[in-house]
Amino acid sequence: MTSGTHFQFGHVAFFGRNIDEYKSMFNLALEPLKGKTILDCGAGPAAFAAQAAKLGISVTAVDPLYSLPIELLRETVDEDAQAVAVKQASNSGFIYEDVVPTGERRKSMEIFLQDFAEQKESGRYVSANLPKLPFPDKSFDIVLAANFLFEYSDTESGGMLVGSPFDDRFHVLAIAELLRVCREELRIYPLLAPGKKEHKYLDRIVSEFKSRGYGVSLEKVDHRDVVGADQMLRIAVAG
Repeated sequence: MTSGTHFQFGHVAFFGRNIDEYKSMFNLALEPLKGKTILDCGAGPAAFAAQAAKLGISVTAVDPLYSLPIELLRETVDEDAQAVAVKQASNSGFIYEDVVPTGERRKSMEIFLQDFAEQKESGRYVSANLPKLPFPDKSFDIVLAANFLFEYSDTESGGMLVGSPFDDRFHVLAIAELLRVCREELRIYPLLAPGKKEHKYLDRIVSEFKSRGYGVSLEKVDHRDVVGADQMLRIAVAG
């Protein structure tokens, strides 16, 4: 098997994770987040916003598919969870042995579906597309971007989306937009797709935002999902 050849997608999977995975993906300590505002973009069917709310942490989740009715969201969750399970089973060399089983993640996604049905009108879940978000400048203290940027670029760059429209220019625009709505810092994970050893956009992204005056760093994380995906990108907002 050629590295990364078979871990490819034809669309962005609507697939979500739970609050414990967010802690390990982003090196999050939950207690200091109380009283802060968090943006999760694009959140997909993650349980994070619902679980954080029960801890008194304010999270706004953003995803373009939130415009769909709950019945279609449930169908999409089921279809994409199955697709991810098939990919993981056939590409075990790219996945850690102790990765959270897809069945367990499906339970987390059920938390999302229930919360989405109850909170759709509350403003917790917002339908929007990068690189344009419907929020004023500096709306959130912390912005989290999980499992989209870098990962869903084209396969040649280090991502896994066949024919991806999310090129390096899109990444610059999207990250700039995430920083526009951020007061403190942006954290992005992962920085490459399964089976890949590096991402071609990463160095130029780091240089670009350093040149704009941001504090940019790569930070090791404890998350153990995709082999080699052990770093997040942290961008601190100056001033």
